[in-house]
Amino acid sequence: MARRVHLHIGTMKSATTYLQELCSFNAQRLADQGLLWPPGDLPFLALADLVGRDTERPGRQGAWPDLVQSIQQHPGDAVWSNELLAPLGTGKIKRVVAAMEPGEVEVVVTARDLGRVIPSHWQTTLKNGSTTRWSDFAAAVCAEPAQAGHVRRSEDEGSWFWRRHDVVAILARWQQFVPAERITVVTVPPPGNSAQVVGERFASAIGVDASGFEQPDHGNSSVGAYSAELLRRLNGVSPNLERHHYRWGIKDALARLALAGRAQLEPSFGLTQPQLDWVCARAERMIEQIKASPVRVVGDLADLRPAREARTQAIDPADTSDADLLETALVSLGGMAKIVADLRVEQERQRYDVDSQTSALA
Repeated sequence: MARRVHLHIGTMKSATTYLQELCSFNAQRLADQGLLWPPGDLPFLALADLVGRDTERPGRQGAWPDLVQSIQQHPGDAVWSNELLAPLGTGKIKRVVAAMEPGEVEVVVTARDLGRVIPSHWQTTLKNGSTTRWSDFAAAVCAEPAQAGHVRRSEDEGSWFWRRHDVVAILARWQQFVPAERITVVTVPPPGNSAQVVGERFASAIGVDASGFEQPDHGNSSVGAYSAELLRRLNGVSPNLERHHYRWGIKDALARLALAGRAQLEPSFGLTQPQLDWVCARAERMIEQIKASPVRVVGDLADLRPAREARTQAIDPADTSDADLLETALVSLGGMAKIVADLRVEQERQRYDVDSQTSALA
């Protein structure tokens, strides 16, 4: 059975995709150091199974016991990562921790400055079907949450956001089941630093040597103001898209590939100065509370301080002109056409290879 189980619980938008890809790319290097990294989408399928969200993944029920079994059968340490662990309620947290026993659970929380998290998270909601305007989202988030428990995003966007990003509250929930001395906060360095820095910090938190690790090709992609508004309006006229359409069609194909490079050509968007002032004050309280707690910190809590000056050239994406929106849509159509054509070429190549092998065996 696993001796220690490192749970990387998020938070969302704190380099989680990069860290998950880093571990996946280097699963064998982790194994060489005695650390199990569950393969593929198993950690995400398992959590969906646990919380009852597996209906959109037919045939994959039972992923939670599969994950637990793989960890319990491993003789060394294990690590798994899912940013959707952070907002769990105490009942689910208790079940997760109990399932890892007799392995000793250690929790890793990655955190990033809120000034960058808020616009980044809004982009993520767009890639998953939201039609909320940036100004409405920012206004809802830059206020103390009205509710502390679970709430639907459509009912209270602000409370929904803080359930996932209030690091102090997340630490408090998890400390009910995992001692503070076995919880580590890893800070994401400010812009200008290589992603490898947070990778090394994460490796330090779970006790592995990351030297020689292969770096993943990419992480989550950011979009500019025009592209963000295009995604938002697309969601409004495409209500029947399902989860896999958003994952592979919108998030991966459209946002990451077809609109690649557009962020540098478009205006940015961000918080207003009053909103940023509020966020900076909240970040300072969060830093002081983490500093006063007994949890371990890898990195520098100063990394969690947002930039104090709002972006002077930022615009509200909802103000995108019809001409700029049309140009962005045409670029995305061209990009999607190329993606579809390349997929068809690859499909035909694979079919040719299969036919050739079948003929050779005949």
